[in-house]
Amino acid sequence: MLAGGPVVSVVGMVVHPSPPADVPSLIEAYRTVLGGFVDTCDGLRPAEWDLPTACAGWTARDHLAHVVHIEDQLTGGEHPISGWADGSRSEQEEIEVGRPEHVRNSFGVWIEEGVRARAEHSPEDLLAELRGLIDVRVAQMYDPDLELDTSVRSVQGDQMPFGKLTVLRLCDVWVHTQDIRGVVDRPGLLDSPGAVVFTAAVLGALPDVVARRIDPPAGTVVILESTGPVTGRGGVRITTDTDGEQVAHELFTGHVEEHEEGDAPAAEDQPEESVTTISLSTHELTRRAAGRQSTQETAYHVHGDEDLARQVLDALVLTP
Repeated sequence: MLAGGPVVSVVGMVVHPSPPADVPSLIEAYRTVLGGFVDTCDGLRPAEWDLPTACAGWTARDHLAHVVHIEDQLTGGEHPISGWADGSRSEQEEIEVGRPEHVRNSFGVWIEEGVRARAEHSPEDLLAELRGLIDVRVAQMYDPDLELDTSVRSVQGDQMPFGKLTVLRLCDVWVHTQDIRGVVDRPGLLDSPGAVVFTAAVLGALPDVVARRIDPPAGTVVILESTGPVTGRGGVRITTDTDGEQVAHELFTGHVEEHEEGDAPAAEDQPEESVTTISLSTHELTRRAAGRQSTQETAYHVHGDEDLARQVLDALVLTP
C-alpha cells in the first residue's frame, strides 16, 4: 500500500474520532499504531506464525517481515536486506521471487523481495529489529524543523511529504495488524488511530471511486457510512456542467463549492437525484476496502439502489 496505491487524504472528512492532522498528532498516531502491531505480534503462538492470512500469498510471519522491511527502508536501509547490520552476513544475496499469483507488478516484486530477504529470521528476531527501528523513526520525527510538507525518505529511492507518508504508513501497518488479528480470530484496535485514518481515507476516496470506476449517470448520489466503532460518512453527487460533462461533487466536507460564472447549469437542468446509502461497520468497511474480503462476504445495509451499492463495494478497494 505504501507506493503505487491511492492518494489518500484525511483532511475535512466527517469522521469521529478525528484523524490526526498535524505533526505532533501524526507522530503520536505512528507510535500507537506501530505499538499495536508489535503487541498483536507478541500475542501469537509459535504455530500461528505460519497460518495463511486474508492477504493473498502471505502468512502472519510475512506481514511482520514486510513491516520490518518498510520501516528499515525509511530509516535508510538498503534493499533487499539479507543479513543483519552487525556484519554477520556482509554480502547481499539475490532474492528470487519467481511468478507467484499474488505478485502482480514491479512494486509487488519489490515488496516480495523485502519479505523473502528475512525468511531465515525468527519472529522474535524480527520483532526485536522492529522495536529498534521504531525508536529510530520516532527520533527522526522529533526534528524541530519537521513540517507536514517536509520532504522525507520514502521507498525505492523516492521522497514524499512527511504528512502524506505518515498517513500511508498508518494505513498500511494498521491493515496488516488486522490481517494478523483476523487469522487468529482476535478482533481489536477498531477504534485506534490507524482505524480512524484508514476509515477516513476510504470515505475520502469514494468520489473518485464512483466517478472513475463506475461512471454512473448524472443525478446519482452515493453516501457511504461507517457505523462504528469509528463513525463517519462520505458522499458524492454526480452532475453535469454546461458542456454536458459529468462532474463529481464530494459531500460532507464542510466546504461550500464555488463555481465560475456559467460553469454550472441551473438546478432545473439537472436530472432528478437518486440517493443510495451504504452502511457498514468499521470492520466490514475496512476489510472490504483493503481487498481482504469480497462484496459477497461483506455485511452491509443499503437504502436505495442495491445493484449500484454492489458496484460501489466491488470497486472500493484502495490497496494495490
